[in-house]
Amino acid sequence: MTQTSTLLALARLSVVDPEAGGRAVIAVNPPLVVRWMLLSAAILVSVLLFYAVPFMSGQLELMPPPVGFAAAQFGLNVLVVGLVAYVGRGFGGTGSFDDALWLMAWLQAVTVVLFVLQLVAILALPGLNVLVTLFSIIISLWMLTGFICALHGFRSRAMVLVGGVMVFTIMSFVLSVILLFLGFDFSGVSDV
Repeated sequence: MTQTSTLLALARLSVVDPEAGGRAVIAVNPPLVVRWMLLSAAILVSVLLFYAVPFMSGQLELMPPPVGFAAAQFGLNVLVVGLVAYVGRGFGGTGSFDDALWLMAWLQAVTVVLFVLQLVAILALPGLNVLVTLFSIIISLWMLTGFICALHGFRSRAMVLVGGVMVFTIMSFVLSVILLFLGFDFSGVSDV
């Protein structure tokens, strides 16, 4: 079996059965530098794809600066890796930060393929864009909960999803407060 067909089979397993896919991804056990490289590469490709449509439509000036956006995406992904690793351990999980990093990097890489499908839908079939986007979000959540179960040995994906929504809500609030404290205003209304 070639390397490409092995990666495609692993990607397919990750989508069809994320728990088994997650265990198979963890079993690859690459060096730590490869884990960081995959996460960085997947984020970079995602950011480039994110800017593709505004670039083609001449609306690039409406987008945030790409370097800052990429750095923010990287920071948020590292935060998610830490939350997946340490919040999961706090609930009795057994996963490590390194394995959480590898799984989230793999998830980002598979998500790039979903993002390409979204771009195709935007360009070729604009009416299907919302449906493809919804499908991508559902697949991403499906994979994320399965990967967390594989990482930590949890049995209930529903409980992982509920816990994930709670952690996301709390972290969104905490990050909003921190950003407001640092002077960022999200209301779009200037002070009078």
